[in-house]
Amino acid sequence: MRIAAAAVTLLFTLGVFDQLKMPALPAPARAVTSVEEIADRLREQLDDDVTYAPYVTLPGTPLLPWCWPESIETRMPPEGVPAYSGKLLLPELDEPLEVRFWITSPQVAVDAVAAARHGTEECGRSGHDVLRDVAGFDRSGWRGVRALVTTDAWTEDGYPGAGATIVAARGGLLAEVTWAWPFEVDGAPDPYVLLQGTASATSVLAAVGGHPAGSTPVTAMRSASATMAAALPPPSVYGEGMASWPVPGSAPGSHELVCGDVFHEQNAYGGAPAVTRRLIGEVSVREDVLFLPDEQSAEQARTGPLGWDGSCLSDDNEPSYSIDPRLEPFTSGPWTGEIRTFAVQHLDDSIAHVAVGVRHGTTMVYLRWQGPAGSDPAAALRTGHAAIMRTLGRLPAGG
Repeated sequence: MRIAAAAVTLLFTLGVFDQLKMPALPAPARAVTSVEEIADRLREQLDDDVTYAPYVTLPGTPLLPWCWPESIETRMPPEGVPAYSGKLLLPELDEPLEVRFWITSPQVAVDAVAAARHGTEECGRSGHDVLRDVAGFDRSGWRGVRALVTTDAWTEDGYPGAGATIVAARGGLLAEVTWAWPFEVDGAPDPYVLLQGTASATSVLAAVGGHPAGSTPVTAMRSASATMAAALPPPSVYGEGMASWPVPGSAPGSHELVCGDVFHEQNAYGGAPAVTRRLIGEVSVREDVLFLPDEQSAEQARTGPLGWDGSCLSDDNEPSYSIDPRLEPFTSGPWTGEIRTFAVQHLDDSIAHVAVGVRHGTTMVYLRWQGPAGSDPAAALRTGHAAIMRTLGRLPAGG
C-alpha cells in the first residue's frame, strides 16, 4: 500500500497543498559545525516539559526505533561522536517532532542511512506495527529515506496511530526526525499530517544543515563536544576485543546488565549536546558526557544513574554480595561527585561494578565499568577503578 504516493495524488486533486502551513523555523545560509550550534538553533522550539529521560530518545537508540527486526544492531547510530536529542514543538504540528543529530564522517553518515533503508525491509516483523510506505527523501541538501508505519495500539485506549521517520545525511551530519499522529479505528492515516510533518521536518533539517548551495558541513574541532569525543580512549584500552555494543552476531557478556538500573542509566537530557559510548568485550563500559545549560541540570544528570540502590535481581533470584554496594564522595582533579562500587555473586556469574558520576560546572561525566569479579572481587574493583581513572584523566574539564 503506497500511501505516500496516493496521498500526493489526492492532495494535488483536492488542492490541499494550499492548506499546508509554512514552517516557522528560519533557514540560515551556513550549516552548523557542532552540536552546540544545533542546540542554539533549536532551543526556542525545545519542549521543556519532556527534558529528561525516559521522554527523550537516547543518542544510542537504534535508528527507526519503532522497528525491531532481527538485525537491529545494523542500525545502531555512531557512538562516541557529538550528538543531540530533543523533542521540538512547532506551531504547525499538533504533536512534537522527535529529533536526533550526530556529527560524524560523511561515509559513516551515508552508511547509517543505507542501514536504515535496509532496516525498513524487515519492519513488518513487529507484532503491532505495519510498514505502510518507504520513500526516498531529498530536500535542502539532505538525502535519505522516509518511512511510514501504522500501529493498532498507539493509545492506551487501543486507538491506532501512524508514525513517520526521516533518516538523512548531509555531509558529516546524520539526522533522524520522527512524528506521530492518531487516526480512527478502521480508518487510515491522514495524508495531510504526513505532508505537513515532512515540511516541518525539512525546515528543522534546513535550520541545521544550512542552505544546500552552501559548503558541506564539517565538525568544529574546537567545540567542547568534539574535543571531548576526541579525548575518549581507544576501546582496546579497556581490554581485548572491545567493540561498540551491540555488535552483529553477539550477545552481551554475563557481566553486562546483570547489575544496573535501565531507568536510571537512561542518561539523557533533551536539547543538551552529548557524547556517549557503550563498549563490550572482556568487560562492559559505558561513557556519557553531557553539556547542560546550568549547574542544577548538571547535578540532576550526575546523580541520576548513581541514584539506584545497587540491587541486582534477575529471574527472581537474590544475589549475594561479595562486597556490599557503597556510594561515596569522589574527587579527581577538577571533577567532583560520587563513586559507586560493589561485587556480587549471582547464579554462576561473579560481577564487579565501578561507576562514577562527576561534574565540573555544567559538564557532567558518567563512567561505568563492569567485569567478572573472579575469585578476588577486591582486585577486580581495583582494575575497574584504574580503568575509569585513566579515562577520566583524559577528559578536559572545560570540554
